[in-house]
Amino acid sequence: MLLALLALAWIVGIVGTAWFSPAPALLGVLMGVGLVSTGLGWRTYPVRRVGLMLVCTASGGLHLLLAQPEATPHSVAQLAAYGANDIGLQGVVQVDPRQTEETQQVLLETEMASVDGMLVRIEGQVLLHLPPYPAYRYGQRLLVYGQLQQPRPARHPNQFDYRDYLARQGIFVLMYNPLVEVLPGVDGNPFLRGLLALRAHCHARLLRMLPEPQASLAAGMLLGLKATIPNEVRDTFAATGTAHILVVSGWHLSLVAIMLVTMTTHAGLSRRATFIIVLATIWVYALFVGATPSVLRAAVMASLTLFASTAERRAEPWTLLLLACFALTLLNPQILWNIGFQLSVLATASLFAFAAPIEAWLLRCPPLRWSAFAWVRAALTATLAAQILALPLIMYQFGTVSLIAPLANVLLAPVLPLAMLLGGLTLGAGLIWLELGQIVALSAWLPLSWIAYVTGWLAQLPWAAMPLPSFPSWLLASYYGLLGGWYVWRQWADGMVLEEDASMVPISQE
Repeated sequence: MLLALLALAWIVGIVGTAWFSPAPALLGVLMGVGLVSTGLGWRTYPVRRVGLMLVCTASGGLHLLLAQPEATPHSVAQLAAYGANDIGLQGVVQVDPRQTEETQQVLLETEMASVDGMLVRIEGQVLLHLPPYPAYRYGQRLLVYGQLQQPRPARHPNQFDYRDYLARQGIFVLMYNPLVEVLPGVDGNPFLRGLLALRAHCHARLLRMLPEPQASLAAGMLLGLKATIPNEVRDTFAATGTAHILVVSGWHLSLVAIMLVTMTTHAGLSRRATFIIVLATIWVYALFVGATPSVLRAAVMASLTLFASTAERRAEPWTLLLLACFALTLLNPQILWNIGFQLSVLATASLFAFAAPIEAWLLRCPPLRWSAFAWVRAALTATLAAQILALPLIMYQFGTVSLIAPLANVLLAPVLPLAMLLGGLTLGAGLIWLELGQIVALSAWLPLSWIAYVTGWLAQLPWAAMPLPSFPSWLLASYYGLLGGWYVWRQWADGMVLEEDASMVPISQE
C-alpha cells in the first residue's frame, strides 16, 4: 500500500506542477520538509509516510521541470520565423509513420538545414504531413523542402489544443506536403527496424490471405496497423463504442500473456523458463505493435504481475497500476497528457473499482444470474465498469457518446478471443506457406465477418451515437473528484465494518 501511495504522490507532483507552475525553489522547500519529517518521524509510521509522500510529490514536480525541452539557437523551431521561405531539412525518420487512407504523418529528427543557400546544423523534431504513398519507414534518411509552420492553437477554451498536444511530445513545428527525397543509408535501432519490417511483411500477407474489411480488422487487432482500414469501417466502430477493437490495447496484450502462460504451463516448462519466455514475448510484442502508451502501460503491469507470480508474492491491482504509471512517467512525464494513456489508465482503474459492485448488481437480475448467461454478465460487467471513469473523458474530448456500446460489446466479447486466435494462426501459417495460410484463413473469416457485420448493423441505428455539447473542464474534474471521494469513503466504511465484525468474533480458549 505504501508503494501505491508514493507512486500516487509522484503523479500528483507532476500534474500539480503542470497546473500551477511553482518555482523550483518551492519544490525544493517541499522536498526539504518531507526529508525532515521522514527523519524526525522515523519511528512514527504516519509521520514517516507523510514525509515520504511529500518527497515523492516534490520529486515528481522537479522531474517534470527538468524534462522540459530547452530552446537552443540550433533548434529547428527557430526556423519557423522564416515564414514563406522554403527550407530544406535533412534528418532521420524517428518512429514508424502513422498512416491512414488520406495521409501519413512522419516524425523527422532533424540534423541539417539549408536556409537561403546556407547549410547549418540544427536539432529537434518536425512532423511531416504527407500523402499516403509512397510510404516511408522508420530509420530512413530524408531530405525535405517546404514551409515550416507552427501548429494551430485552440480557438476556444474547451477546444482541442493541437499546439499543446504536440508540444508535450517535443514537437513545435510541422510541414504540410513538402517535397521529399530519400537519401541513401539507414539509421535507428537495427532490432526495431527488423521488427517493423517483419510487421510490414505480416501486414502484406494478411492482405493476401483475407478479403476486406476482414484483413484490415485482423491487421488492427494483431499488428496495431490501421492504415488500410476504410473510413466507413472506422466510423462504425466509433459509433458503436468499439473503436478499441481496431487497435492493439492493454486487453489484447493481456490476452496474449494469458494464452502464453497457459501454453508454457501445459508444456511442463519450469517457472524460470516460463518467466523468461513470457517476459521477453510481452516486450517484443509491445515493440512489434508500435509501443503505444496504452500498450506500454499494459506491458509494465503484465511484467510486474509476472515478477510477483514468480516470486510467489500477491499482486495488488492498485499498486500494479500506480507503479506502471510511475515507471512510464519516470521515462516521460508528458505521457500523462496522452489521451490514449489516460483512457487506458481510467478504464483499468474503473474495472478495479467498480467491476465487483456492478457484477453484484447484475446478479440481481434473474436471467443474468443463470449460468447460461454468464458470458453476457461478464461482458456487461466489463463494459459498464470501464465506462464509469472512461466515458466522461471520451465525452469531454470527442463530444459524443455511444448509446449502443453495451450491446455491441456483449455481442462481440465472446468472438474477440476467437478472432485473435484464428487470425494469429492464419498469419503464422501464411508466413510458413501462403497457400496454407489461405486455407486456415477460412476459419478466421467467420469471426472477423461477425465483428464487421455487428458493428455495421448497430451503427446504422439512429440512436447509436449521440453528439453532446461541450462542457467545461472544471465539471469533468468535479465528477472525478466526487467519485474518487465517494470511493475512498466507501473503502474506509467497509474497512470499519470489517474491523467491527472481527472484534465480535469470540476468541477460543484452549
